[in-house]
Amino acid sequence: MSEYLFTYGTLRLNQDHPMASLLADNATLIGLAVISNAKLFRIEWFPAMINSESKKNCVVGDLYLLKNNSVLEKLDEYEGIGVGEPPFEYRRVKTTVKTDTEEIDSWAYFYNIPIPQYAELIESGDFLNP
Repeated sequence: MSEYLFTYGTLRLNQDHPMASLLADNATLIGLAVISNAKLFRIEWFPAMINSESKKNCVVGDLYLLKNNSVLEKLDEYEGIGVGEPPFEYRRVKTTVKTDTEEIDSWAYFYNIPIPQYAELIESGDFLNP
């Protein structure tokens, strides 16, 4: 069964990153989607999504339907899951995302370690349109 993946940063559509290209080649773009109860931070050149208690906080991203679930292994490695000693930088979690027409259970990468003090909150929740 095919899985969905929500992306909010370097893996989003048309990003100039080899892993974004890998994803685009191995998935079908469904469109824009939102995860509620989440905040987005900029840590240097990349984003980090964490859970939030407030429903006012949401993260905007792209929802993909994976053509081949094995691409998740490569993306996990890119996100630092299983690399080095725990705790790993990110964790992949099944969560509910909202599109214009429906709610879908999708994988998403959440930041798994404390947010650095220098990190900048992205008020809009959209890494590409802060």
